[in-house]
Amino acid sequence: MISIQNRIRGSLLGGAVGDALGYQIEFERNIKEKEITRFKGRGIISDDTPMTLFTANALIWRETRGNMRGIAMSPVDAIYLGYKDWLDTQNNTEGEQTISWIKKIPELNVRRAPGLTCINALSSGKKGTVDEPINNSKGCGSVMRVAPIGLYIKNEIDAGKIAAEASAITHGHPLGIMPSYVFASMLNLLVYKGLDILSSLRQSIDDMLKNYDIFNKDDTNYFIELMNKVIELSSSDLSDQKAISELGEGWVAEEALAIAIYSCLKHKDSFEDTVVCAVNHDGDSDSTG
Repeated sequence: MISIQNRIRGSLLGGAVGDALGYQIEFERNIKEKEITRFKGRGIISDDTPMTLFTANALIWRETRGNMRGIAMSPVDAIYLGYKDWLDTQNNTEGEQTISWIKKIPELNVRRAPGLTCINALSSGKKGTVDEPINNSKGCGSVMRVAPIGLYIKNEIDAGKIAAEASAITHGHPLGIMPSYVFASMLNLLVYKGLDILSSLRQSIDDMLKNYDIFNKDDTNYFIELMNKVIELSSSDLSDQKAISELGEGWVAEEALAIAIYSCLKHKDSFEDTVVCAVNHDGDSDSTG
């Protein structure tokens, strides 16, 4: 039996491994299936892992503050402050309200192709919300950073809602937000309920439709159709590269989630095979990894 603590560690470390493996080929084209299986020297993370760590740091800071002072802001407000700290690491600035101890780590104060949508949204001084979108972006920067929410919040519905609001801080399109709900909810069900990947995907979508059905039907139906396509392709005889090409390149959130879930379903018994599958394509390899 794998402990909950080790499931959480495995998720965060596994995400960093996939990020680093994919980052070395993120902008290359004509990648062949299983072309990249090892690091070219030291594995270097992109902006995805730091943003994930700042999400985690913010949640821990909030809980610590609540335990010590008896008051705590909402998780999303704490995450927003964490992302402002991350922005400082990219701009070499010092914010007024620093909450993140990891901000002092030199290796995190490096620009590694950060998403311009995140940079621009956080630089605006405005915090986007689901009800008041800051833009119309559905870039994968909305979903690649929210894993700690699913690992931290103790039920899948709250995890999904908080992840959706956290992604809306910088990305306003429904297809940038729905994948974050499903991703965080899935992780919560995997870690705390012991569901398998397929069951967690289906329940997360059902929960979103029942408890967070606030998006227009066209976007919602498209997202559900894409997830159904993931399930269908994962049980087909198509090569991984061909299957992934039918899902997209992962530059936008719903495609990034689709490629990641396809890889997990197709290679559910091997972490290594899953990550290799997720990064070997002509697209946003670090985020899908």
